Amino acid sequence: METKKENTFKYRQLQSCKCFQSRKNARIMTQFYDKKLKPTKIKITQFTILSLIAIGERRTVNSLSEDLFMDRTTLTRSLNILLKLKLIQKIKNKDGRKKIVCLTEKGYELLETAIPLWKEAEEKIFDECKKFGFSAL
Repeated sequence: METKKENTFKYRQLQSCKCFQSRKNARIMTQFYDKKLKPTKIKITQFTILSLIAIGERRTVNSLSEDLFMDRTTLTRSLNILLKLKLIQKIKNKDGRKKIVCLTEKGYELLETAIPLWKEAEEKIFDECKKFGFSAL
């Protein structure tokens, strides 16, 4: 039986896992955007949800879930925070099974404040990527 010491190389190889690296990079990028958006008191995940709702004006929870590739339970938790902050509101509809949300005036105002901060983050990330020859973003 191999000892732990003999397996060190095998375990270090796991650090090159593409999924691990992608998730790590996503966390770093998320933290960067969150820091830029801090004056608005929302996170990049909330900004993304607000922007998708703004595009469609009225969105079902199912369509948001599909567009964000996020399970409905996780999305519902995020939407509840936005509801508490009065950035979105639920819309009554004939089909009670469909949950529809839209931005409130406060939501649009916050989005208008957040967009320039988001643009700064986008430009900074793009500039940093160009330094290293990444153009896919």
